[in-house]
Amino acid sequence: MDRPDRLRCVALGVSTAALVLVPTLGPVLAGTEEGAEEFDTDITPPDYAFAIWAPIFATSAASTIQHIAHPTDDANRRHGWWLAGAHAANAAWSLAAQSDRFRYTAAILPIATALAAGAHRQLQGSDPAGIAPHSTGLLLGWTSVASVVNVFAVRKRAPHPRTTAAAVVGAAAVLAGTLATSRRGYVAVAAAGLWALTTSAFNTRRTRSARVANAVGATLVATTAATKLWRDRGETQGAKASHSRR
Repeated sequence: MDRPDRLRCVALGVSTAALVLVPTLGPVLAGTEEGAEEFDTDITPPDYAFAIWAPIFATSAASTIQHIAHPTDDANRRHGWWLAGAHAANAAWSLAAQSDRFRYTAAILPIATALAAGAHRQLQGSDPAGIAPHSTGLLLGWTSVASVVNVFAVRKRAPHPRTTAAAVVGAAAVLAGTLATSRRGYVAVAAAGLWALTTSAFNTRRTRSARVANAVGATLVATTAATKLWRDRGETQGAKASHSRR
């Protein structure tokens, strides 16, 4: 293992620790709060939806351990720095929210999402071992929708319902495009995105337009994911049949 590999592993280990510990231990040790409740929007998922961070944290930690155990793996070299940046940016989001600087989170979360998208993209061109595509997919799927919500959350004036509805459907369309062009990890992306969209669609505390927009977005993502799975399964079966005839 050479020096760049060691630096990458250290960066990913530290950033993953921050990703998990800042939002979980900050409120306990420092008595801080992220204060997101004060910036509620018509498209913010219900409180229980944020439980998705438990599997994100768990799979991210497991993926980082696997990464450190195989530092010279080509897939790890390709996506490691992107993922370290994504984890660090998400930790920075939590720090900003806990220190009464929530207004900055609208800029931080899109950066975190872009970095997660970069890691996801790098994982498409290789054959990674372990759960890296899935942990990265969960993070990307959730933060893609959360970024849109976050932008509207920091606005001082409530946006027009049609604007928020269009933004939700637009985010879902981007997610669908990601699914359609991915080779691996796309099921996790779809699962996290669908969780965000469907929990909002079933949230009776929201307006009808917001719920319909989330339902439309969820349908788009689910349809794209199902189509992708069906096609990939067909290609796999075709390849196996071709191989058996040789």
